[in-house]
Amino acid sequence: MDVMVRCATLRPLLVAAFLAICASFVSAQPTRPNVLFIAIDDLRPQLGCYGVAQMKTPNIDALAKTGVMFTRAYCQQAVCSPSRTSLLAGLRPDSTHVYDLTTHFRKTTQDVVTLPQIFKDNGYFTAGFGKIFHLEDPASWSVPHTPNQAPRYAGAEIHELIRKKSAMVPPPANASKGPPYEIADCEDNSLCDG
Repeated sequence: MDVMVRCATLRPLLVAAFLAICASFVSAQPTRPNVLFIAIDDLRPQLGCYGVAQMKTPNIDALAKTGVMFTRAYCQQAVCSPSRTSLLAGLRPDSTHVYDLTTHFRKTTQDVVTLPQIFKDNGYFTAGFGKIFHLEDPASWSVPHTPNQAPRYAGAEIHELIRKKSAMVPPPANASKGPPYEIADCEDNSLCDG
């Protein structure tokens, strides 16, 4: 009887110890980090995080402190699409054969696997925002990324408001692009980055 009482007393302790060990294994499993990759056209390293004191960039500086900041990155091509394709495909422009804004790397390079495609193929949710690839690339994204189909600038009524507010001269009526900057007070989904 004494042995049975001891076993009955120890059983909850053993179960608790077993659960604690299981929990430690579960919590010891590494969690996959979220990854935010920022690629920006036409931005020189004129930021506080790169040691340029007169630039006030507190948010990007804070992000640089907690993430990975590249200090030796080089532009592969003086044109944005070949350079971004090179960065995300890990291939030089002479390997992708992308030298302009209209050539799609999937048509010129066989079996290329892009950086976002690697993440997608390994269970990550991947989404492009803004100008990542100049042309669509469904193999890289979990959701469609169509940078050339959504309006990039607010409508004419917003341009008029901007002109009045900032005394900025709007682009000519036949211009294919909008103003150099906007301060549009509009719904988030009015623009493609919304």
